[in-house]
Amino acid sequence: MTPPSPSRPVAEARAWDTDDPPRGLLRRALTSGARLLGRARQPPRATPAAAPPLQAGAPPAGLRPTGAPPRADIAALRRAWADRLWGKGLALPGGTAEVIRLATLLPLTPAHTLLLAGLGARMAGEVVAGARGCFVSAHDLLPPPASPETRGAARRVSAAAFEAGAPGFRPGYHHHAMLLEPFRAGGCPSALLGAAAAALRQGGELVLLDLVARDDGLPGAAGRWLAAEGRAGPPAEAAVEEALAAAGFVVNVVEDAAPRHRQAVLQGWAAVLDALRAEGGRPATAEAAALVAEAEAWLLRLRLLAEGRLRLIRWHASLARKAG
Repeated sequence: MTPPSPSRPVAEARAWDTDDPPRGLLRRALTSGARLLGRARQPPRATPAAAPPLQAGAPPAGLRPTGAPPRADIAALRRAWADRLWGKGLALPGGTAEVIRLATLLPLTPAHTLLLAGLGARMAGEVVAGARGCFVSAHDLLPPPASPETRGAARRVSAAAFEAGAPGFRPGYHHHAMLLEPFRAGGCPSALLGAAAAALRQGGELVLLDLVARDDGLPGAAGRWLAAEGRAGPPAEAAVEEALAAAGFVVNVVEDAAPRHRQAVLQGWAAVLDALRAEGGRPATAEAAALVAEAEAWLLRLRLLAEGRLRLIRWHASLARKAG
């Protein structure tokens, strides 16, 4: 399989108004990735060992520049770039600081158990357990690590796979819940939020953060974004609100989280681009292709948010009654 060509996203980014900081930053990321990909495709020099390696914390070396990287390798290397952007094992722009900020919205104590579901939930659970001292039941879209950490905050985190369409939450066990983009891999709002309500004790509180579509849906052009993020179509905002009410939640706060999200995306990409310039290494073909793919995904997300076709909403709700 040939690595994805960066020409289309780069051209689109240049055509998009680059006076706006996020657009200009993502254009730089795409252009940098294209330049690196072009270098990686060149025949190796006579003395390749003289090329400086990437510094510690950089993505793994991947495949040699010759040959086409399989799709699985691109996905793994994109995950490595995400680790550099947001922190190892995390998927939320803002990383550790943003996870802790969201957790402070819940009245957690060391005696409580938090239900935490979404992409990067296991590592986010370790962050919350370390900061608040609570126990965490993490349901993660990421596969479990080969050698899971069992020291420190990790001892207070239990990990399981997450399936939004059939969530396996323990009924009536958790004090509070935090769901971070739980609809990324699909799922019905009524089924997921009903399961979350059933998993909480009476009076439990919920923080839900996710992307939603306008009630008239997303345009056909959004298919490129869905493919770039490997995600299912986001639910309509009204469907989420109806599901919260049907599950017995009383909504306390509805926040447009897009401005904070955009700022965190900018900061993460600026830090990575600065680090790449400082490292001066020449990545393999797969690394450069993965950088282009990751940058395009975030460019498309920010574009849809800026145009109002997507919204990133944070709900804070309390369980007033048990569903059913």
